[in-house]
Amino acid sequence: MSYFIYSKAPNRLINIPVIKDFPSIWEFGHERYSNIKPSSLDLHHNKGIEICYVKKGRYDWQVENKEYVVYPGEGFVTCPWECHGNSLGVVELGEIYWLIITPEIFSKEEGCHFADQTTFSHEQETFIAKVLCENKSHILSNGARLEKYFLQLNHELVYREFGFDVKIRSLTESILLEVVRIIQNRKLVVSKNNGWINELKSLLETDFSKKWTIGEMSSHFTMGTTSFNNKVKLLTGYTPQSFLMDLKIGYSKNLLLNTNRLLTDIALEAGFYSSQHFSSTFLKRVGMSPSAYRKNYRG
Repeated sequence: MSYFIYSKAPNRLINIPVIKDFPSIWEFGHERYSNIKPSSLDLHHNKGIEICYVKKGRYDWQVENKEYVVYPGEGFVTCPWECHGNSLGVVELGEIYWLIITPEIFSKEEGCHFADQTTFSHEQETFIAKVLCENKSHILSNGARLEKYFLQLNHELVYREFGFDVKIRSLTESILLEVVRIIQNRKLVVSKNNGWINELKSLLETDFSKKWTIGEMSSHFTMGTTSFNNKVKLLTGYTPQSFLMDLKIGYSKNLLLNTNRLLTDIALEAGFYSSQHFSSTFLKRVGMSPSAYRKNYRG
């Protein structure tokens, strides 16, 4: 069930007059999905910076071949050059808000500059661009901090009370500012927990053939499963099992490039059930088959 979408995209043409006077807003939407439709969200690029907040549901998400799972109270952010979406091309059941911001200039080389009135200084725009361009984890684990801004922006776009244009510009800036703060805070937390992350990596890398459960991982750190899951998600952007799979893929990449071992042998050593499981997972996460990866990147 669609609630509303305000978009300037030529293929959508929905409620354009509402945002036509805001150059930095390309699209804003709030939708509830009560059924899954095929080909409803293929992998794609956006015209600008997309910021999404998940209010309800569980979403499997892929950004530049990285697999994530986004839960209620979390969000994600992507830059225009980052391909993202659902690898199966569907939007799962739930409720989400999203905002696509289009600065006049935004790139890794030129930084960031907004066309319309903004309270950001040149130095702040430069910092925003740097943080977003260098961001490694696209999940915003503290995305609940965005909810109030999305709700207010929703209200201003729908009711358009006196001064709504001022509020909309302010709320758009607030959302972007909050995203930058979330990323910066996460970097500080990660830097303080590098030893913990390295200990987790070392534990999992000792034997990839071991069928780890969340309980076994968390007990090693004398933590409850919920606390452990939340900490891994905050520090890496991944669930524990997805983090383990990322380590397996990294290990298999090294074997593909630096040994002549058969794919079946690599699959078993990296902890996959079979060569077919290895090939399908590798393709999903890397964007090409193991054989193609070895052929294209081996020196």
